[in-house]
Amino acid sequence: MIVINNHSVRSQRELNTVKAMIRLYCKTLHRGAVMCSECESLIEYVEERVTGCRLGEEKPSCMHCIGHCYQSAKRLQMIHVLRWTYPRYFWRHPFRAIQFKLDNLRSVQMSSEKTNIIAKTS
Repeated sequence: MIVINNHSVRSQRELNTVKAMIRLYCKTLHRGAVMCSECESLIEYVEERVTGCRLGEEKPSCMHCIGHCYQSAKRLQMIHVLRWTYPRYFWRHPFRAIQFKLDNLRSVQMSSEKTNIIAKTS
């Protein structure tokens, strides 16, 4: 399923990378050719949250967002999936993994600049 959000190319790239990581996690740990219902529901949840983000164009990466919109259980599940998957994903898709990391670093810089601007205006 392809979901196109109206935010940015970076946001769409982040969504595609996270979906690929969840698929890798499910295929390796749950040992199935078809995705399990738990991982499928996690992908749908992530798509829903990223496409419906209230920050719009100003959205940082989800890892560095100021206001987390994930439920705490889903956030912990995503942290577990990403921690397990990232080293393996790096070897399978090195260019996409590096791009994902660079996008996260850029979003950290963007969010720190925004907090500095907010602090100066207050």
